[in-house]
Amino acid sequence: MSSSIDVAKKAGVSQATVSRVLNNPQSVKPETRMKVLQAIEQLQYVPNLIARSLVTNTTRTIALISGSLQNGFFAETTDSIVQFAKHKGYKTLVYFEDENKVPDLFDLIMSSKVDGVLLSLIKLDDPLVEQLERVKVPCVFFNRRSKSGGHYVVLDNPSAVAEVTRHLIGLGHRKIAYLSGKTDFSTFQERSVGFKQVMQEHGLEMKPEWTSFIDTTTEEIERMVFTMLNRPELPTAIICATDAIALICMDIILMMGLRIPEDISLSGIDNTRMASHRAVQLTTVGHQKFAMGTIAAESLFELIEKGDSERNAIQITLRPELIVRKTTGPVNSSGS
Repeated sequence: MSSSIDVAKKAGVSQATVSRVLNNPQSVKPETRMKVLQAIEQLQYVPNLIARSLVTNTTRTIALISGSLQNGFFAETTDSIVQFAKHKGYKTLVYFEDENKVPDLFDLIMSSKVDGVLLSLIKLDDPLVEQLERVKVPCVFFNRRSKSGGHYVVLDNPSAVAEVTRHLIGLGHRKIAYLSGKTDFSTFQERSVGFKQVMQEHGLEMKPEWTSFIDTTTEEIERMVFTMLNRPELPTAIICATDAIALICMDIILMMGLRIPEDISLSGIDNTRMASHRAVQLTTVGHQKFAMGTIAAESLFELIEKGDSERNAIQITLRPELIVRKTTGPVNSSGS
């Protein structure tokens, strides 16, 4: 089998340069990097990762714990994180898991001896945070955060919902429903704060039958929307705490023969790719979903390479942007 010495000779570089190409490729000039990669391919050189991890006490591997692929936000941020990690010379172990089963992953992740963890499925009060702190593995939360703080990259959630609520009120809507996941997650807890604040500012009622905090399974969302739309009085607009919830809601509204936005205006949050699809055109609030994943990964690598204890907490809040499309319109378009 070829060794790194053989690769260095063939590429006409030092063994240290070969090591840098394998461990920190961006530190090597593109033309030199290309020579080394070609030599690796020609010699079919396979680095001994086990030996390297024993010497350096690192594995060049991170773990990403993300939500269900049914939610486009998680699929898209996962893609950006994996690509960024690859660019940095790291492998990513990806776990798409149910919200309630994340604690069960702790032993599995630790047995993989990862260098760091990116976590989007964290509850406000989650025992997993203490476990991660105890083993001193660098960890960055994104999209959701723990009430204990730590390192995180999140959206300004209250402002996000406030923007879309004001948008609908500006269109004349007064009967506004709000559909959200449970508030033991920071995203849903903070977004509910923004909705409540703007409704109170305008003296508008938050009717219990139009304000729901539920499990975000497809079945539960469908049941909630179907029940809401079968009551004698209908809302003229529905704000969903995520695009994923809004798309399920849209399906039920259309199935019941109602028009969007003529009968009911609809909005989400996240600005996933599906939201901009020509057949959907969902009004939503964007927060640079690719940037969130990339910024979180970049922050994690900084902690890994410079040491978690060497810097203050990384706490980044991204500014939201309202994106108006075709699912929201004036309240008088429904004749209300």
